[in-house]
Amino acid sequence: MKLNGSKSTLLIPWLLPMLLGLGTILGSALIVEGHVEMAALSFLMPWLVTLGALTVCLPRLSFALLYVSTFLLPGLVRYVDLPIPMGLILDLFILLNFLVLSIRYIAGGGWNKMIWNPFFICCVGWMIYCIFQIVNPYSTISNWATTVRNIGLHIVLFQLLVMFQLNSLKHVEAFLRLWAILVILAAIKALGQKFIGFDGPESHWLYTEGAHTHVIYSGIRYFSFFTDAANFGCHMGFAFVIFSTIAIMDRNNSFRLIYTLAATLALWGMFVSGTRAAIAIPFVGFSVLVLLLKEWKMLFMGAAILLGAFLFFYYTTIGNSIAEIRRMRTAFNFSEDASFQVRLENQAKMSVVLKSLPFGLGLGSSKHTHIQHPLYGTATDSSFVFIWVETGVVGLIFYVGICLLILAYGFYYSLFGINNPKLRIITMACTSGLAGIMVAGYGNEVLHQIPTGQTVYILMGIVMIMPWMEREING
Repeated sequence: MKLNGSKSTLLIPWLLPMLLGLGTILGSALIVEGHVEMAALSFLMPWLVTLGALTVCLPRLSFALLYVSTFLLPGLVRYVDLPIPMGLILDLFILLNFLVLSIRYIAGGGWNKMIWNPFFICCVGWMIYCIFQIVNPYSTISNWATTVRNIGLHIVLFQLLVMFQLNSLKHVEAFLRLWAILVILAAIKALGQKFIGFDGPESHWLYTEGAHTHVIYSGIRYFSFFTDAANFGCHMGFAFVIFSTIAIMDRNNSFRLIYTLAATLALWGMFVSGTRAAIAIPFVGFSVLVLLLKEWKMLFMGAAILLGAFLFFYYTTIGNSIAEIRRMRTAFNFSEDASFQVRLENQAKMSVVLKSLPFGLGLGSSKHTHIQHPLYGTATDSSFVFIWVETGVVGLIFYVGICLLILAYGFYYSLFGINNPKLRIITMACTSGLAGIMVAGYGNEVLHQIPTGQTVYILMGIVMIMPWMEREING
């Protein structure tokens, strides 16, 4: 029997009340019998069944649930002791997506065409390299298992989901709106932290786990519901580049107001995070965007704005009374920054150890070295340094090559390969944002953190399906 999404969804309004009625009757009977846990399950089950039916009828709902979970889970763990690790919950949501797609295929709903491309094949090669790190004698299977997902598997799995779930302009724009809403919520949460205060679990985390990096001389670094302030700040800078580009360039977009609001709040969130590496994202991102515009007037205007911003931060003390601006300004004097010097010293120490380890210490090892190890207690503090330590110079070259390759494709598609105005704007925005976040990845270990890493992988997939999408639009 062929599955028809629009007709199947008509059953949902009837399904939930019927299941709720049965669940209420069964749950009430179980409470009378004293089986409270079974009763709670009976009350909850109708909602779970209905949600499952919805995801089968509307498969992109499962993708939305997956992406929303990448935003909310890091904050949730501060309030709830999850029965299973956060990474495993994310894996279950990924499995749900492929399960839903498989059910639709079996039921005759069709399976979208795989969009093979050289970049995706390179990512599969990287995934295989990471999988084979399991045999690295300097790591353990448990350390490998906790790290291989974000580093090696998700870059392939999320691109596959883009091919299967976001294979039209309508769906890509729906994802961008969902992301914009989540960015707005994250910024509002940071607003509450700054002007209302932290709640109990947040205060506990801040003054125990996060105290040494989040309570500093210039004030508190706000983190919203992200894992930490660095992840929050870099993600906000990333979103600022993407959404401001779309809002400015796509003037006929019906959701321009949402993108403008998201960009504005993201810029504010970037500053209150106190993450100095994040300031590089708009500078690099908009520099790339200026190069992609192919218009002399816009080129000079963009260059003038960027130069003005640089002169403001580097040569003036304007705004130093505001802690956030004062801290961001120190990013332009990194050669005199004590923490930057410590990082250089750490990297020099790492280079000595890794000289004889071309394949690195193994995935998950950099944070679990034993006390006698020469790198014990040495922070990587950078996504690229992290890759270098864990996968060696071989892995670092492979990973940097992937980053450069996606930027090369983004440049080519933006300048020559895409003619559809909307698709070209999205491609330019993604390319600019990816360039910025990759540079920030040298300053902070953010490229593989939830939800920044997953967002990077999704945007990589969107860039690579743009030529195929244009051919589909043109018929």
